[in-house]
Amino acid sequence: MIVPKRAYGVVLVTSSLTMALGIHFLQVRKKNQAILSLALTVVLGLVFMVVKYFEYSHKFHLGFLPGKFLDPSHVQAVHQNLGLYFGFYFCMTGLHGIHVLLGMGLIIWVAIRAAKGHFGPEFYTPVEGVGIFWHIVDLIWIFLFPLLYLVG
Repeated sequence: MIVPKRAYGVVLVTSSLTMALGIHFLQVRKKNQAILSLALTVVLGLVFMVVKYFEYSHKFHLGFLPGKFLDPSHVQAVHQNLGLYFGFYFCMTGLHGIHVLLGMGLIIWVAIRAAKGHFGPEFYTPVEGVGIFWHIVDLIWIFLFPLLYLVG
């Protein structure tokens, strides 16, 4: 499965928008819209992770593995540092993926609390904190994407 590179940006920028809307809706007492926005953010995070799964599967199938595990029989032009590149690639994207999963868990946690009425215009700090975490994870991807996908 080949996914256009721009799909990453669309999914993550949209998830940042839905996260911000979730916070906004809590600030203006629209609990149902806030929960829907937070749920949509989790779904977009899941879409991102599914795309990463297919991308990783394809790379594994081609033998593009980190370090000494790189299979040179599948690589047309073996460069000296290709194993090092894939080591860096899997380390950075894997670490980012772990943070996406953590963010999704935190968003689910604040959405459950929001459904119970724990947040509103007078108190929404935990949701805002989770939102900041989500935006930082998104921002890191904005730096990782050109570094790992657009170089060379």
